[in-house]
Amino acid sequence: MNITNMHGAPESILQAVTADPYTKGEADFSVTELIKPPQINRLWAEHENKISMDVRDEFWKLLGRGVHNVLEQYSDGGVSEERHFAKVGDLTVSGAIDLVDNGVVTDYKVTSTYSVMKGLKPEWEQQLNMYSWLLRQNDISSSSLRIVALCRDWIRSRSDRSQKYPASPIVILPVPKWPDEQQDQYIEERVRVHMDESTIPCTSEERWARGRYMVTGTDVKLKKPKLFDTLMEASVWTQGKENPAKGIAYQITETTPTYVRCEGNWCGVRDFCPQYQGGEVG
Repeated sequence: MNITNMHGAPESILQAVTADPYTKGEADFSVTELIKPPQINRLWAEHENKISMDVRDEFWKLLGRGVHNVLEQYSDGGVSEERHFAKVGDLTVSGAIDLVDNGVVTDYKVTSTYSVMKGLKPEWEQQLNMYSWLLRQNDISSSSLRIVALCRDWIRSRSDRSQKYPASPIVILPVPKWPDEQQDQYIEERVRVHMDESTIPCTSEERWARGRYMVTGTDVKLKKPKLFDTLMEASVWTQGKENPAKGIAYQITETTPTYVRCEGNWCGVRDFCPQYQGGEVG
């Protein structure tokens, strides 16, 4: 991958972003690779030398590395940043776990406040359960899983005005620990789809579909249609607002969403993607 500097960042920052020390070790797949859509991984492997990303889009990774490097020094007796390996058939999977302390598995996330307010991401739950699986394959037990989210854009004044806004930039999100059988099945399935000869197109969830459901209504206060990502969110919003006596009613319809991951090229391979370009995937 080529790192560009379209907005004149200092050379020191450019070098720091370029010198990413990450490695998955002697493994065929890392946990983070298995979580990603197979199509994105395959396109990266095929076109990596042609892909360019600007330093502004990689800057957040630098912040994450800095936070991890500092917290690694204060593990308080736990085991931090240790990479574990395990076999799935003839293939090797690895993952570096931020902290394991008395059975509690912790992963630090430097993320946006908005992401935290949306709740636990499915991929975070998947990642932590894969870490739990890795530990189990190495005869290490895990009792609970958690995300420690560090909100990079948290604003104190907003926390004072809204109960929905996090009271602190440090938010702990408990992660459900799956039964062993579910972890085993998930790992095996992810390895299988990544090894398939034909590439599976990205799902709507993997493309970060936003605004799939639209709420319209007769309420004069509803100046324009409201968009929601899920049917549940749209339904919850309408609850308690309808008033037949006053002629206030709402309608929820499915509409074409915006695929944020594709439109923003957050995957990095949009220009090479047959699904985005409208071609066949195979």
